[in-house]
Amino acid sequence: MVAVVLLGFSAWYHTSNYMAARNMEKIQSEVSESKAPEDGQAGSDENRTYTLDEIEETEFTGETEGPAPVIPQDVLTEAEENPVDFDKLHSYNPELYAWIRIPGTVIDYPVAQHAGSDQQFYLHRDLYGNPQFAGCIYSEEPSAKDFSDPVTVLYGHNMKNGSMFQNLHLFTDEDFFEQHPYLYIYTPDETYVYRIYSVYNYDDRNIGTSFDFEDAEDLEEYLGSTMNPRVMNAHVRKDITVTPVDHVLTLSTCISGNTGSRLLLQAVLGYES
Repeated sequence: MVAVVLLGFSAWYHTSNYMAARNMEKIQSEVSESKAPEDGQAGSDENRTYTLDEIEETEFTGETEGPAPVIPQDVLTEAEENPVDFDKLHSYNPELYAWIRIPGTVIDYPVAQHAGSDQQFYLHRDLYGNPQFAGCIYSEEPSAKDFSDPVTVLYGHNMKNGSMFQNLHLFTDEDFFEQHPYLYIYTPDETYVYRIYSVYNYDDRNIGTSFDFEDAEDLEEYLGSTMNPRVMNAHVRKDITVTPVDHVLTLSTCISGNTGSRLLLQAVLGYES
């Protein structure tokens, strides 16, 4: 796949306000150091490690309660092309393979993929692999870690405290959707710039197992649904046409009070109108 690096003036113009906010957060983080809990050691009551039994016994309403994730600040640098120190990130957990950032939101998190039979391992485990309500942003095997698949799906909780993928719900506001067209994915080798082109409610099926994206018919059906969602609350950029040669990123999170539905945000790699 042709690597897309579009971090020139026009792309970073859209993120200038966000970067200013992040710098303030970095200053704040120096006052309160964030680090991974040591083995066998719980953190504060707010950020302590929970057991899976405690987490799984909570009632699921589409909105997940619990503490916000603890993200190590020492992995973020001031580099413009790729601000993530992946060597440092891998020292916390080698299954962290990417980083997602969406300007205008709090979404600024590592992305994991578990090498094992439990493909929902990170649903209730944090970036260190400890049981935690917030889990970790994750993809499922056999999704390619270089984002070369026709469709890559990332999952994250709709946290009541506003963390993880809760801020995807901001895009259901038409003005916010129009004013925030980009998201960024960083990997150790590349920076990928995606253009957000639709957001809408969907059912709760597992997209990765419900569609065979190697099958042309399945792929065209899915891409068509992302450009023309048949729901009332959808927002779509009409100047974007996605084809099977494109690379689409699907972000999925839950909807409060509607356990049978998901909010999907769709973005296409390197699209220029």
